[in-house]
Amino acid sequence: MKHLILAAAVTLAAVAPAAAQNRPFDPREYQARHVGQPTQILVIATPHLSGTPENFDPVVLEPLLQRLEAFHPDAIAIEALPGRTIDQLWTWRESYPQAAQSYGGRAMALSGISRGLLGMDMAQADAEIRRTLADWPTSPTPAQRRRLAASFVAAGDPSSAIIQWWRLDPSERVADENVSRLLAEQLATFDTNARRNENHLIASRLAVRLGQERVYPTDDQSDDTVPNFEANITAFMEEPWMAALMADPAFTPLREAGQHLTTAEEALATYRMVNGWRAGRTDANGQWLNMINRASPGDVGRARVAAWEVRNLRQVANIREVSARYPGGRILVIVGSAHKPWFDAYLSMMSDVQVVDAARVLR
Repeated sequence: MKHLILAAAVTLAAVAPAAAQNRPFDPREYQARHVGQPTQILVIATPHLSGTPENFDPVVLEPLLQRLEAFHPDAIAIEALPGRTIDQLWTWRESYPQAAQSYGGRAMALSGISRGLLGMDMAQADAEIRRTLADWPTSPTPAQRRRLAASFVAAGDPSSAIIQWWRLDPSERVADENVSRLLAEQLATFDTNARRNENHLIASRLAVRLGQERVYPTDDQSDDTVPNFEANITAFMEEPWMAALMADPAFTPLREAGQHLTTAEEALATYRMVNGWRAGRTDANGQWLNMINRASPGDVGRARVAAWEVRNLRQVANIREVSARYPGGRILVIVGSAHKPWFDAYLSMMSDVQVVDAARVLR
């Protein structure tokens, strides 16, 4: 077998263009050589809806949802921690103080509500989800949907749980042997203005419309920091450059994007703005270039950018893992606007991926 593999490699090298053999490897050279259609990945930048005013009405997102529905993704990835990452951060909480609680606290709390009734930990619940979806019927019973919703909650994925809950007839959104009364009450809050989050107001709602069973959490908060990071970054961001950035008229529309979602027309215009290449460049230059183009205490600016790149790379790796389930399909990614230019750049290097122009989809 080893001889056969070696022979095949030598043959491929012999037939490859000589010029290609003399260039450094670049995975983008494979983008025109794969079998079948490219996997299309659309990254949609969003203001974090948790920062919108108290009177924010999710109805204004309807034009956005219609355009994303017309893209018809096969899978939707979101900026949320997967259950295994939440569990890992909690296990390693001495090394990552507050990370699990800060970014996965609500998912952990909901998981605790469901795990007790189901008698499963996060890993066991995730395994049950995999087995269940592998043999999922075309028309599941309400009891099956409630069980799957409870399993998603137990596995640390409330955004997928709410898809199952919303796919139930309202009369079937009730407690039973798998869903406690407390969990049913908590799931009901996702349909109120108290839960303003793009993961369910955009991603989960869209998944329901498309008849999908889940979304894919792909966030990561396990990037490490250098000693004295917090003190140094606080001092650095109190320097005049940060105040100048906040006052810069070119940066103001990005900083205030969450305040400009009052009507359907304004919301669509805001999403078009934050998804434009100018906005991505302005954001990257404003937030990140300003951390490496000047001296900082303990080089914390460079350390911060490195940690940011680590987080984006790990998120993109998780998105790429999702795309492996749908070769030649369409993947939609919903993510905070600061990530989009980095996601687009990294994903455009994948060997069989085509990054979709968000401006075209939102036009």
